[in-house]
Amino acid sequence: MIILSILLNVALISICWGRLNEEVTIPAISETNRSQCFYQPPSACPPPSNPCHCRRVSNTAAVCCNVDKSLITKGLACADIKNGKVIELHIRNATLDVLNVTHSAWRQLLSLAITDGSINRIVGEFGKHTTISCLNFSSNSINKFEDRSLVNLYNLSVLDLSHNNLMDVPRFKKEGIVTLDMSANKQLLCSHLVDALKRTELHFNSENETFCLSSNTFHWFNSTELVPLKQVVSVHELRKDCIINCTCEPSRLDIVPGKPPTFALFVNCSGLQLTSLPPVLPPNTIALNISNNNISSLELIYNEASYQNLRELDADNNEITSILPLEGSRFISNFNALSLRNNRLKTLPPYILSNIFDRNYKVRYVHLGLNRLQCDCTTARVLKEWLALRQKDIPDSDEIYCDNMEGRVIDLDPTKLCKGPHDWTDYIYFIITAEVLLLVFLIAKVSYDYWVFKTAGYLPWPASRMPKLPCDWLCE
Repeated sequence: MIILSILLNVALISICWGRLNEEVTIPAISETNRSQCFYQPPSACPPPSNPCHCRRVSNTAAVCCNVDKSLITKGLACADIKNGKVIELHIRNATLDVLNVTHSAWRQLLSLAITDGSINRIVGEFGKHTTISCLNFSSNSINKFEDRSLVNLYNLSVLDLSHNNLMDVPRFKKEGIVTLDMSANKQLLCSHLVDALKRTELHFNSENETFCLSSNTFHWFNSTELVPLKQVVSVHELRKDCIINCTCEPSRLDIVPGKPPTFALFVNCSGLQLTSLPPVLPPNTIALNISNNNISSLELIYNEASYQNLRELDADNNEITSILPLEGSRFISNFNALSLRNNRLKTLPPYILSNIFDRNYKVRYVHLGLNRLQCDCTTARVLKEWLALRQKDIPDSDEIYCDNMEGRVIDLDPTKLCKGPHDWTDYIYFIITAEVLLLVFLIAKVSYDYWVFKTAGYLPWPASRMPKLPCDWLCE
């Protein structure tokens, strides 16, 4: 039986070599169909009657078709792929639950394409001396790569993983530029794509057909939204070109009907010993952290166009002396959060924030704790009462202190601070009321005198005792 088996294998190999040596006319392959790696159309496949499933198409190139786990090993051996002469290989329509790339047959290849098949996972890892520079795994429905499968491909320059079911970009070790195609991977997450951009310098094929999912990137986002690759790359470029020493990170995904989704940015410039606000913010910046600096003024927020989209400002632990520059700015009308804790604010005009808080359609938070204000009678009567009404909007209102006396603003006693000379403004309301009453009395008296004159023919006293004036002829 053993001898018979050996004879059958020898016969099979003889048949395969006979077919490999047959002159075969291979149609010309256009460059557009090569997808950069070595590529052969279905017409280049061995005929179904060929038990080898692999064939040479030139002295240095081979193609295999319609193989499974057992046939791929036999086919590679049959075509003598490991002889060192074949440097380009294309395997079409491979049906494998798992493809183990730890195979000595790939070691001498420069181009490997395994396409148009059904493969669930890629396991193992290419050998350390594998010379592959172009790798094409497109159109296989691949779900996952093992973490180290591609890390030994030091010469890799082209990687095509399009038309699969990948959620992330597999790790690969490469110094230099890699041209990557991740188009038509419907499960690809933006967060993993961003991680790949951090690891390696990438150029993309099929950029307009490449999208990623945002839902797992931003947990606050309740629905799944496809984000164009261009937006992810632009965020990565902004990260690299961010304000000197600052960091730029995506904060949320803005979706406007009829327009592509865009990332809004969070810029962090905290703890950099800045003495003024950054002169220009990156486009679409909605959140800025400038805490722990030496900034004294907020005037740029009103004047600089790049601050017009700002919605959140964290300016804790600075030298800011006033919030007046925010009055009338687009920020103060549209902000979501403002934090000015532990600054040098001396006054707090309630009118700047009152109108904003009264717009109930939006929740806004302001933090002003650890500031020390100049406290006086007005602070005790007006600001104290206003803060008491705004505890929901200013959660740390109980941490605002007086600079010229001990204690908190919310603890001020108006009866103690307002004991000085009388403030005549308190009597203005009484004066105005008296003037209004006097005016009403005069109008009523004139109306009564006119009625008596028309009905009785004489003027009542004191109108009859008043001297005649030069203008009386107008009434006559």
